Amino acid sequence: MISYTFGNYGFLKQGKMEEPPLTLLDMGIERRFQETYRFENAGRTSYSGYLLQFTLKGCGIYEAQKQYELTPGRGFFSRIPEESRYYLPPSDIPRESAEDGWEFFYLHFDGSAVYPFFETVRALCGPVFFLAVSSPPVALFFRLFKRLSNREPLALYEGSEFLYQFLTQLLRELEAPSAEGSHLVRQAASCFKNHFSELKGIREVADICGVSQSHLTRIFHKETGQTPLQYLNRLRIEYGLFLLLNTKDSIESIAVACGFLNGNYFAKVFRQYLDCSPEEYRRRNR
Repeated sequence: MISYTFGNYGFLKQGKMEEPPLTLLDMGIERRFQETYRFENAGRTSYSGYLLQFTLKGCGIYEAQKQYELTPGRGFFSRIPEESRYYLPPSDIPRESAEDGWEFFYLHFDGSAVYPFFETVRALCGPVFFLAVSSPPVALFFRLFKRLSNREPLALYEGSEFLYQFLTQLLRELEAPSAEGSHLVRQAASCFKNHFSELKGIREVADICGVSQSHLTRIFHKETGQTPLQYLNRLRIEYGLFLLLNTKDSIESIAVACGFLNGNYFAKVFRQYLDCSPEEYRRRNR
């Protein structure tokens, strides 16, 4: 785990360029614990620009049509003002890791060159993204933060240079993750294993993980060589094999117990895996 101190740093305009395409405004690492901490982004006209916030420890909440728990490894990327909010959950509401409060780093920046990055991240991941704490963009943030903690000033246009590196590394990790994928895939796989019989579909797991269905599908396939649906169906069919061999339940009952809508669909998927019907498999192996 990365060790860090808390602190915030603001930056003055650098150089003679009137409207730099990338401008670092302020950044920091904060801890919020047992306090009122809530920001409504729709009315924050005095804090305009872009805000990227990434959870290091504990848990916060981000809302943008849906509610997302920002546990370690999760972050949000907002264009302010926008219809969203983020806050520390009240202490009387149980949340994952809520006892730790909420520790996070943030970057506040602006510029005409930011929007294509913002739009691409939103298209890839939705309102909330995943990164490994050991990923390159996170490491880049901590290198700059350490320099600022040691009172080392930024060189001319270095804030813009940092932002370009950070945003390109962020996109690289989200499109072709080096470690983030493993974290996301482990979480999704655990959800599939523990709830395969009650899940309504892949989107439900994507929502739990806080990413879009397309992002989950892409990362899951890259890591495992199979789509989330293929993985889910395999778990269901394997459980179906157990029930066929160890119970006298009807095919319809087994189908529902495995998470399929009905016996016909169960039989169709079953045949794809074993080239026979559930009835034939049971008869042949009992």
